[in-house]
Amino acid sequence: MIISYSDIWDFHTDLRWIQCLPPDREYLREQIDIPTAAKLGGYFTATGRFADLPAKEQLIRLEGEVNLIAGAKGMDLVLTSTDLGGTGNQLLHAEGIYFIQHEEDIKLINWLWDIGFRSLGPMYNEDNSLGGGAMGDPGRGLTPLGRVFMMNAWERGFILDCAHANHRTQADMLDLALVMGNPLHYSHGHLDQPAVKLFGERGLLRDEASRMFETGGLVGLSPHPGFLGTFERHLNEIEFLANQNPNQVVLGTDFAGTNQPGPEGNRLFDECRGVWGIPTFGRRLANIHGEDFARAYCGRTLKAYLAGENL
Repeated sequence: MIISYSDIWDFHTDLRWIQCLPPDREYLREQIDIPTAAKLGGYFTATGRFADLPAKEQLIRLEGEVNLIAGAKGMDLVLTSTDLGGTGNQLLHAEGIYFIQHEEDIKLINWLWDIGFRSLGPMYNEDNSLGGGAMGDPGRGLTPLGRVFMMNAWERGFILDCAHANHRTQADMLDLALVMGNPLHYSHGHLDQPAVKLFGERGLLRDEASRMFETGGLVGLSPHPGFLGTFERHLNEIEFLANQNPNQVVLGTDFAGTNQPGPEGNRLFDECRGVWGIPTFGRRLANIHGEDFARAYCGRTLKAYLAGENL
């Protein structure tokens, strides 16, 4: 079985790092580069968080990153489902919303849509006005403002992602998604507890994965040593989710966002060394679960989901 780059759709990358690489993060080029990214079917490109800045400055910095990402050579933004053909498709994802601090700020959801975002992750690792982050207060759940945010984001047509929220906030978001009949996603990460404890409540609890599937959402898994410790654990987590619902588990690599090393100091597994390792990894999945699942996991499921959305 051959999986080509054009078959790959990735639920989460931090491609912005590669487009403006800090001098101390040259190692990120080991995970992905722009020419190869342009050969992929598509991926969700995340913008950064500026939690320590005043809200107005956050918006300025965010718009600057959007312009940087949109200008990547050989790639185009996905703004509607008609933009999914070919390769080099980027769907903008805002990872952490720290500039919505009061109910009057909810109008910024429309601004996010207008400048090109189609996917939102309300929380990042730090707590914010919407809820609790993975490394924040584990007792902090989704706030009333967070509920208003989610309702308005769904109404506008956004994909909503609970990766980086703590467990209580994930549970609250799932409760709301199930009541409203709207999908909620977990774009990139792992199940249960991380191998490296500094990631906090970064994982998705197994019972919550079942509820995620009930919403119609997708669960993306990242081959990150810091999350998993061993590659065998990654394969086991794929198998666990595939046995529950093989049509809702997908690839969410977090490539170029893999900054923290794993238990042995490594940032990549030898079994999947960056985007260049995905075709070989796909063949390995095919040997375990069959070709149909491997193709679905590596891109077909995510692309089909987007094709069915009214972006």
